[in-house]
Amino acid sequence: MELCKVFVFVFMLFVTLVNGQEMYFELPVQLVGFPFIIGSVRLTNFLKKLSYSLSPATYRSRNRRELTFASETSDPFDAQEVEKYITAEFGARACVFERVCAHYATRARTQPRPQMDWPDVFSQYKRSPDQAKELYLLSVFLGDIVGSPQLCHQLGKRRGCDENLLGNTKL
Repeated sequence: MELCKVFVFVFMLFVTLVNGQEMYFELPVQLVGFPFIIGSVRLTNFLKKLSYSLSPATYRSRNRRELTFASETSDPFDAQEVEKYITAEFGARACVFERVCAHYATRARTQPRPQMDWPDVFSQYKRSPDQAKELYLLSVFLGDIVGSPQLCHQLGKRRGCDENLLGNTKL
């Protein structure tokens, strides 16, 4: 009830100060303008932060976000450079299982935040012969981290492993 009386009093005061066209009291522009500007900037910042937090791409790792946007236009990786790096790190006999690499690359692109199927990865790792274990993990992580099926296909042509080395896989 008190709030209603205060509101009526303020309204009556305003009406008495405004007499037709002539005002007895003028509000400075800064008194209205600055709070409006500050409020609109805060509202805009809030809406930007809200839209950022609601976007599913926000929760991807930065590497995957960069890959998603960069790889839509063209493949940013040069297969020759990647091949040189692989041979320097893993030796001249290093190769890539194209099917495994492409599977994990496609999976990394389609799912915003994929969880690696570790039981499947380790079961395939255990089933593969000793000389192929390291190469299998190379193919899995290359596909998952780089996320480029085109690069996997190019590396499979250049340095493809014999699929019989891997044994029976369900990929």
